[in-house]
Amino acid sequence: MLVLGATGDLGSAVARRLTAEGTPVILHAYSRTTELAYLADETGAVARVDGDLTTDAGVDALAETLAGFETLSGLINCSGINPSPDTVAEIDRSEWQLTLDLNLTSAWRTASLALPRLRAARSGAVVLVSSVFGIRTPSRRAAYGVSKHALTGLAQAIAQEEEGIVRANVVAPGPMWSESSRQVFVKHARKEGVTVDQYIAYRAARIPGHRFVTADAVAKVCVFLASDVSGAINGQCIVADGGEY
Repeated sequence: MLVLGATGDLGSAVARRLTAEGTPVILHAYSRTTELAYLADETGAVARVDGDLTTDAGVDALAETLAGFETLSGLINCSGINPSPDTVAEIDRSEWQLTLDLNLTSAWRTASLALPRLRAARSGAVVLVSSVFGIRTPSRRAAYGVSKHALTGLAQAIAQEEEGIVRANVVAPGPMWSESSRQVFVKHARKEGVTVDQYIAYRAARIPGHRFVTADAVAKVCVFLASDVSGAINGQCIVADGGEY
């Protein structure tokens, strides 16, 4: 199973969950080479690769790694970027392009690399991690929302083209509590003119139970969709937000 963005909060939870279930993993990350090495050692990864998937060199490095494997049981893509909370009029063109390049274009390029090996396995699955903002995009989230909305279209295209040999689905998490998500909330709070604690309380109040989902809870959904147990689910977007939306 190929896990992209494996050193992030969700990616590492996915890698650990797969390992706990006895699934061999190939791990990818960009720039966080020390964390990647530790995670690969912890999970007994069969391979690891570091590379910027917005570049030809990064995609080529992944292709070179995959060349050593005839089949893949699945691809779970957790890589992505959460840009500054700017309005449509404010957002910088370079940030817009980077968001699309990483969140969308790299998802297409890596899926196209994996598909022949998934097809060879005769029961492969693609799981793309989107966001609740890929279902309904609020203000100041245009670049992020657009890039995440498009992932559902990509998964649906794969589902139709692969005719049941390879399934493709999307997971749309709500906010997952972690230190990195807190840093994102800091940016949003500044834009809204409130404290970070006020912003966190506002977001949590919208969720039944008033608590954020965890990375491990979302990882379980990703691993389920990548498994044969979910064989009847194809071309769908599954919301995992604790009931916020």
